[in-house]
Parts: sequence; C-alpha cells; structure tokens
Amino acid sequence: MKWIAAMLLLFGAPLAANCVVPTDYTGNVSLTRMEVVVVHRGRPEDKSGYEQLIIHLQPKFDSTTGGPAKMAWIIPVPGESSRYDVTTAEVVAAGPAMHDRLFQLARKQWADKTDFQWPEWLPTSMTHRDEDHQPVPQLAAENAQAVGPYTITPIRSVGASGVRQLSEYLSQNGFDPISRADLDYYAREDFSFLCVKVEPRAGEDALPLTPYLPPLVIGFETPKPFVPLKFESGMGDFALDLTIVSDKPLDTDGFGALREELTPINHGYVQLVNLYSLSALPAELAAGLDGRTTQDDPSRWYVNRIESNGAASKAKHGNVLEARNEEAFFPIGDVTDELPGFWYYGDEDISFIDRFFREHAMAVFVGLGLVFFVTLFIKVRINRKRYLAGLEQAKA
Repeated sequence: MKWIAAMLLLFGAPLAANCVVPTDYTGNVSLTRMEVVVVHRGRPEDKSGYEQLIIHLQPKFDSTTGGPAKMAWIIPVPGESSRYDVTTAEVVAAGPAMHDRLFQLARKQWADKTDFQWPEWLPTSMTHRDEDHQPVPQLAAENAQAVGPYTITPIRSVGASGVRQLSEYLSQNGFDPISRADLDYYAREDFSFLCVKVEPRAGEDALPLTPYLPPLVIGFETPKPFVPLKFESGMGDFALDLTIVSDKPLDTDGFGALREELTPINHGYVQLVNLYSLSALPAELAAGLDGRTTQDDPSRWYVNRIESNGAASKAKHGNVLEARNEEAFFPIGDVTDELPGFWYYGDEDISFIDRFFREHAMAVFVGLGLVFFVTLFIKVRINRKRYLAGLEQAKA
C-alpha cells in the first residue's frame, strides 16, 4: 500500500496549479474564470514601479463526494508583497468598465471624423473577426456564497528559499505538493509567494463545488506591469478578463504578442491599444487601492484589456501558458505606442475649434492638397499655352 500511495503522490501533483487541495481529497480542482485588474505606477522618484494586482478567481471542484475541507490559493509575487487585502467585486468590475467607457469614446471620435477607408496596409490581425468566440459571461450571482475569511501566510523569502518555504507550507498544512520542476523558474527569478487558505463557512464541513472567493488586492514593487499567468497553466482552460491601467503606455508589439497567445475574443472591430484617460481613476476602482497609487494622478492613465474564453486553450495552440518560459510582464512603451492624437482625445474636454480640427483636419489637408495640385496642373498648362503662343508670334 505504501508504494501505491507514493505513486499517487508522485504522479498526482498538479502542474504549477495556483489552487491546491488536501492530499486526502479524491476530487480535482480547476479554474473556470479569472478576472484581473492591474494598476501600475512608475513615478520618476521611485527606484521601481509599484503595482496593485486585483484578482478574482472562480474555481470549481470535480468530485462526487463534494468539495474539500480546505483549499490553498498560491499567488507568486515578483520580489516581496507590501500589501494584501480583500476587496469587492465592484472594484474588479470598475477596471473593465473604465476600458469600455474609453473604447466607446474612441469609436465615437473615429466615427465623427470625416470618413476615410481604413488603410489596407494595417496588419490584418487588427481587423480580424473571430466567429468562434462570444463575449465572456459574468460570474452568475446565484453562485455567490459567503466563504469564511482567508488565512493569508506571506512567504517573505524570495528565490530558492521562498520555494523551499512554500513546499514546507503545503506539506505542513496537508496540501498536495507542487513539483520542483514547476517551481524552478520562481527560484531563479526571485519570486515570493502569498499562501491563501480558503476554509468553509462556520458550521460547514466542506467547501461548495463552486465556492465564491472574495477578490484579493496585492501591492508590490515591479518596474513592469505583472500578471501571474504561468502559474495558472495547470488549472484547466479558463476564461480570462484582464485589464491593465498604467501611467505609461504599454509596448504595442509586446502587448499584442501576449494577447494573441491567450486566444483572445475578437468582437469584429479594431483592437485599440493604449486608450487613455485624462481624468482621475474612477471612484469605484480607487476604493480598492491604497494612497500610493491614487495620490498625485499622472497626466494620463492608459487602459488596455484582454478577454478570452480559453486563456489556456489546447485546441489551437497547445497549452500556451504551460509552455511559457516566464511569467507575464508587460513591457513599457513610449510616445510611438500612443494612439494618433489627430482624431483620439479620450475624455479630454476640448473646444469646438480643436474638435473640428481633429475630426476634419485630414480631410481638409487632403482636399487642400488636391486643390493645390489641380491648380498647379492647370496653371502649368495655361503657362505652356502662353509660351507656345509667344513663340508662334515671334516666328511670325
């Protein structure tokens, strides 16, 4: 019997799963949906940028005997976390809502300008429509249940020491281990961890098959916006809604490459990158953040979003998250990655003259150019006729 138990322990460990169940639990855990909002600041006086990562998970247990007596939610953090707290679903929803508002403004501002055909030299991926995907449904309200308060154990050590302490935490608390091979990356790259124990409500012996987990907000230092996607590779093919709010534009190519890896939803219109707002963060979103992020609003907040029905899809690309060699860090861009200012002005309150210029400047300039060249052509023809007429008169 001992060798059977050893084999189950060896081959039953999940692949870098961020949700682990007790070793004596006979069922499996998978992830059906993950909502993430990243708010990243990079002030000039800071040695590194500061990020607040808001995560809302929807796990699901597959078992004929019900849910486990507990679950551990493991979150890798680059460096060391300086803040962790529970927030609300309204804070999570405020990120996508901010992007939707700016996107609708962009569509209106594009539609209001003088109509020109979209240039054919643009990449086809910018206008491709994928009929296989539909909008991701929101978490069903009937699945929401009050889960007992989290017991959060931060592992302050980073690198190999942090990985060793994580393994000790799982062993001491009776959870399935995570294989050493799946943790090697985090040992090399100086990650720490937050170990979040999820337990049933008072009076209940087990978690429900679809527990409601209150969203978590985590603060830490990082020069680039970070999202823990590699660690979710063993959690099944889950839906993802990711919004990144930053005080600097993201690198367009880097963002686009990662977006395509995640089998994104294409709604049939152009995917705009680095939509920006000149207003303060929405109050609903700021309510879940600390003062280091919300004080002294930058001149612009840039907002990007990725939606996917199958972030770890195996049907078309293999498990792209499992194949990743590193976690998802989004490179910072520069002014060349911003949307063209001749037509997009976000939520800025501009004058009538400025708005007219942005909406019709291209048409005016092209029209004036055509008039100039036509006039020049006619003028040259008239001058040539006069010149030839003068030669004829001279000969006579």
